[in-house]
Amino acid sequence: MFYFKKNNDVIEKYKVDFNREEVEKLKIQIIDSCSLSLHKEYRSTYYPKFIDESLIRNFHSTCIGEKEYFEETKDVYLFSYDEYKPPYLTILIDRLLKLDTSAIDEILNYDLSFYLSIDDKIKLACQEFAQIDAEDIILKKEKLKELEDLLNYKELNKDNSLVLYYNKLIKLINFELVDSILISDLKRVESFLEISTNNSLKKAFAKVLQKK
Repeated sequence: MFYFKKNNDVIEKYKVDFNREEVEKLKIQIIDSCSLSLHKEYRSTYYPKFIDESLIRNFHSTCIGEKEYFEETKDVYLFSYDEYKPPYLTILIDRLLKLDTSAIDEILNYDLSFYLSIDDKIKLACQEFAQIDAEDIILKKEKLKELEDLLNYKELNKDNSLVLYYNKLIKLINFELVDSILISDLKRVESFLEISTNNSLKKAFAKVLQKK
């Protein structure tokens, strides 16, 4: 696929290549090592439906009784599992694998600040926990669970693993400059050909021109 980049008064055209197998493998590593793990446990007569089963770990179901309805009796199950919440970078990787060129800009400008300030978030959660009324047990439990999730996330990312994986991803994407054009020349061609404002090619270049 091709990627267009604005460089001062020039638009550069790059051919983008990457090893699909290596990128897919890296995505799995990010999910395993950098996800926020949320433990869930509840009773129901219906099995849960998951949008992405690859993000569900340690799933267990145990029949603990029955529940009578008007027309039938259903088994009641206790469900227990960990749901992984991976960083947004995995979504960008999915888009890259689908050859979505718009994902390249987001990957190159990916904000890692959240993952570098986990200590601040833990400190804030501790302060919020201390401010909750002692008699508000439900809210105390919710905030304690949030704090536990943050601490687990910090343990998983104690070596700033997402930063390391991000750097690996950048190295897996190869950019080859194949051509370039002066922005002034592009605008002159547009004027000469009288390209209409709804032209898809013009819209594509307009997005490139808006980039910093």
